[in-house]
Amino acid sequence: MANLTVPTIREWRKLGLFVGIKTTKKGGSGGVRILWAASAADRVAEIVKLKGEGWGNDALREHFAAKARAQESGQTAP
Repeated sequence: MANLTVPTIREWRKLGLFVGIKTTKKGGSGGVRILWAASAADRVAEIVKLKGEGWGNDALREHFAAKARAQESGQTAP
């Protein structure tokens, strides 16, 4: 859908760009699978857009961490 490779999405997850996005681990025929919330697709699109605007990984990490903090406290995300 986003025309990205699975390793790219996994790397972004390791970098913390999916803070606040729910995931669930579920066993499958190939081992453990990660099931993503539907909002993860929106996050991928946002990451692609921001990276296209020149955002680096550190700025993205802080941006999404701030959004998660705002969501937890019931405030509007920055």
